[in-house]
Amino acid sequence: MEYISLVNLIMDKEVVKELIQSELNSENLAHELKKILEGPQREAILKNYDTLTQILGGDGASKKAATLIVENL
Repeated sequence: MEYISLVNLIMDKEVVKELIQSELNSENLAHELKKILEGPQREAILKNYDTLTQILGGDGASKKAATLIVENL
């Protein structure tokens, strides 16, 4: 399955619903936001984001990447 969301691409699974073109409407948006804000799916999303943080190198990943780029110029 292919994704367009960076989170989903990195995790190679659907962490967050991608509402594309006609799927992006007020009903679907409200439904997906509710999942993010409350309930058991919220916990799963947060757990996946914790895993993503580890994959990306933890806190400060952007600074680490920038430092590596500058050092290799």
